Amino acid sequence: MIISLEKDYQSSLLFQPIVKVSGALLGVEVIANFSSREGDIRIPTDLVIPRMSEDEQLILFYEKLALLEQFRAMFIKHGICAWININALHVDAILNNEKLMARLAQLPFVEFTLCENYPGLNDGNENLQLLTFSRFYPLVLANFGAGVATTRSIFDRLFKRIVMDKFFIHNRIDDPSFEPFMKVIVDQVSPYCHTIIITGIDSQNARQKAVNLRYHAMQGSLWPLMEPEALLFMLPNR
Repeated sequence: MIISLEKDYQSSLLFQPIVKVSGALLGVEVIANFSSREGDIRIPTDLVIPRMSEDEQLILFYEKLALLEQFRAMFIKHGICAWININALHVDAILNNEKLMARLAQLPFVEFTLCENYPGLNDGNENLQLLTFSRFYPLVLANFGAGVATTRSIFDRLFKRIVMDKFFIHNRIDDPSFEPFMKVIVDQVSPYCHTIIITGIDSQNARQKAVNLRYHAMQGSLWPLMEPEALLFMLPNR
């Protein structure tokens, strides 16, 4: 899709791997990259999304779905998940569109990530719309530790997976107290979700620390963004 800011930017969709401690692939996150139509300027996604209209956000969402539909058989065969980031706009659109829900029913590997700034997240399971959505689709908290939300939604078991905020990790990973502090978090959170994932793993040293901390999976620049077609080469017995 084309986004008009100071100049026109076009989106391209890439996969960011999520890797288990064993090295096997847990899944991928669908990431939108934005660059000028000439390809000479790139703009951070976090700067683009807030400036998109609601229609543009929904168009991008549908583009992500269409991409995953192309690879549906591969995801199902290998039992890997695919993450799509959403906000309240998407939740409302999905719950009020039977055709879209039927389409998503054909993509059982899709999981939806949302951030700590999601409206009403601190209401936990009293946020009836989010509670309803979580009963239809697996939810992933994308940036636990960002300092925006309380832990109520976690303790109310709204999330299948919890992902540590990468900036939280980057700010603490070299601190001597990092490992004991993170082990406390794992012990507190793990009873309330299926998987805890640590992000910001950008080196082998950071990877080893994550392994020691008993996290289930990792994400970071150690496993860079890739073209969707490259997913095949990360899978066994392809």
